[in-house]
Amino acid sequence: MKNLKPLLAVSLFCIAPMLAAAGEPAAEDFVSRRSEFVTLVPGKTVELPALRGDDRSASRLAAMTTQIYYFGNWTGVPTYSIGAISGSTVYHQLPNPLNFSEPDVFWGSAQAFVLVPALTPWTQVFAYTTNPSDPYGQAKTCSWQVDVSVVNGACTANVTTSAYGQQGATCLLGDGAWVDPASCKLFVAVGIE
Repeated sequence: MKNLKPLLAVSLFCIAPMLAAAGEPAAEDFVSRRSEFVTLVPGKTVELPALRGDDRSASRLAAMTTQIYYFGNWTGVPTYSIGAISGSTVYHQLPNPLNFSEPDVFWGSAQAFVLVPALTPWTQVFAYTTNPSDPYGQAKTCSWQVDVSVVNGACTANVTTSAYGQQGATCLLGDGAWVDPASCKLFVAVGIE
């Protein structure tokens, strides 16, 4: 019985991030209207708001935390991912191709779900383009860089975007994006138009 307690504690410690992620919204629960996105100015950095109140993670003791990304495509054509999401465990990688949806609805969406070390600085860089053979020419291309930092024991996150291509891409950020300052848990929704 003595040896069973540490084994049980380690098992619970390892599955805690998965249990916390089980309560995350599914893609169909996320956003139904594109109007919940804001246009990002290429090259400008936007700080994500801190998650507050009861929605915050219950514990700083978890070894891993989640980063959840949602993607929307309102270009009128399929878009293709450039790059990949990285992490200790990547449950859902960037959808490729990402199909488009009607102009006002969030149907052309998908998600990436990643486990990363808690309270650890982390950077993700990913992009979508309408033309993978010429993303800087005859294409609409958006890239996003998400930087998570830990300053004085609290997590912050910033998103920077770049738009490329000669067809005039608009890069969007969901206005419901957030970071948990206690654990660095992250939720980001982006779109390309």
